[in-house]
Amino acid sequence: MQTLTKIDAARRQLLTAIRLFFAEGDAVSVLSLAANAWEIVDALCGLAGIESLSLQTEGNLREEQRLKRDYINEPYRNFFKHADRDPDASIEFNERDAEAVMMLAVEDYLRLQGAAPIEFQVYQAWYLARHPHAIAADRADDISGRLADVFPDFENLDDNAQIAMGRRMLSRALTNPELAVACGTERSI
Repeated sequence: MQTLTKIDAARRQLLTAIRLFFAEGDAVSVLSLAANAWEIVDALCGLAGIESLSLQTEGNLREEQRLKRDYINEPYRNFFKHADRDPDASIEFNERDAEAVMMLAVEDYLRLQGAAPIEFQVYQAWYLARHPHAIAADRADDISGRLADVFPDFENLDDNAQIAMGRRMLSRALTNPELAVACGTERSI
């Protein structure tokens, strides 16, 4: 038996989601694990008074929209969890939708903890290389330049090649002894 905190549970779920994602594992599991982790981290950020990316994102939605209700829980998360509402239902699932949920969880985890496992750091860099519009305008030139060094010619690759590049980057990062002891790196499980 082991004692776990809420942040331990969130870290483990998000680590598993990222590892599955880069291994091109089951996207339903990736989304479910990432959403579970995000929900914990989001609540902990709120309790700690930390301005999370989730809170910032919520502020950019239309007045009637809510991040958790309209983008995290619907359409997929509740569908994946509940059969009592419509047991014969089906859904069109866009596997790429898990990417944004993982990014919210990773960014909010970093804001809450001030450090993160290597997997989170690699995913964050990969996501920003894939979605450069998500980089704050005042930091875009600096960050985009560094990402181009790490992920060369990334924008010209198809989805599978981009994920494969992320997988290779993760593999290299996990064996980098300097990164393992760097400030801001938590030890993975």
